[in-house]
Amino acid sequence: MKGELRFSGVRKVYRWRGSRQPHESVKGALLGGRWRRRKATASHVALDGIDLTIEPGEAVALIGPNGSGKSTLLKLAGGILRPTEGTVVVDGRVTALIELGAGFHPEITGRENVVINGMLLGLDRREVERRLPEIVDFAGIGDFIDEPVKTYSSGMYVRLGFAVAVAVNPDILLIDEVLAVGDEAFTRRCLDRLARMRRAGVTMVLVSHDLELVEAFAERAVYLRAGRIRSEGPTARVIARYRADVAGAPDRPDEKGGGEVRVLEEGRRWGSGEVEIVSVALASGAGAARLVPTGSPCALVVTFRVHRPVGDAVVGVAWSTADGVLVTGHNTDLDGLGPQALEGGGEIRCAYPALDLAPGDYSVDIAIHTREGHAYDYWCGALAVRVTGAADWPGVWNPARRWERSGAGE
Repeated sequence: MKGELRFSGVRKVYRWRGSRQPHESVKGALLGGRWRRRKATASHVALDGIDLTIEPGEAVALIGPNGSGKSTLLKLAGGILRPTEGTVVVDGRVTALIELGAGFHPEITGRENVVINGMLLGLDRREVERRLPEIVDFAGIGDFIDEPVKTYSSGMYVRLGFAVAVAVNPDILLIDEVLAVGDEAFTRRCLDRLARMRRAGVTMVLVSHDLELVEAFAERAVYLRAGRIRSEGPTARVIARYRADVAGAPDRPDEKGGGEVRVLEEGRRWGSGEVEIVSVALASGAGAARLVPTGSPCALVVTFRVHRPVGDAVVGVAWSTADGVLVTGHNTDLDGLGPQALEGGGEIRCAYPALDLAPGDYSVDIAIHTREGHAYDYWCGALAVRVTGAADWPGVWNPARRWERSGAGE
């Protein structure tokens, strides 16, 4: 299926042979002796026994300390490296945001570099030229597009590389720390473009040490350590495992495939437990998302499990800014559905025709309670959402609008 990535029993070993002796080069052999191939003197296992499937349309983050194998895994997915053992199956067109602008030639113009790199990424010349105005506008380099790339600043170089890479419309997008470069305005435009690509169903794999970005970006995370998968699952749970390891918490068995782990701080979740909130997700476009363009239609999806049937359940939602200012709150009772009888399990959705929030970070609280306010399960900060936009706005409301003018001078 387009957009799927599968790693089966993948092992990647780097070998090196130390410094080269004169007789171990072709030149040395021709000048003075018989050529002999050097034997490997050392090796490093970068990945060991990786089994991982990334479904079409998923956004998955790879986290872990330096040297854990994150970038190697990304390069295997992009076809830059080949596995020593095992198989990597990639279905669809791949674009890798790993070393932006690495293929640019410094002596020719930005325009010429765009055409060449666009064709290398799979577009024909006519298609690249058709998209050129959009690429130049996104990169924000103006008339410098017709100047040699060697005259560009590092920021201009990176912006043009990103603009070319995302213009290809890939099925799979691989991102390695590139959002850590560039100024704030560039980062904002990048996130907004990535959010719109997510809505279109592009599979995304992100490597980053920015755990706040990871939590806002990905629904699932994979924590690598010493070339192995240490933990895999919901992003908040995996980040908690990583932070516990960094803090030196006592070791625990590998959580991959294990049960749910309570990772919320004391006081952020409470209730009598007759009904349990299993998961909360924001459905947008092709699937769940943490990164959503402002104005997009979307829906909060609350999955629940009933441990003892109840007849008076109300589901409530509260949206707040990152600094705790309440934006809006609503529940099924106030919106006319009345108390619900719940048994077994299921899900309930709150659909928004347009998420008219200004760009920024938001936190969503979810509660299932009685009409009188008794909490079966109250979960503060159940979901973190980052709303993106091409520009920032003051406040929190970003309504659809139209400017009109009347009077003299029309």
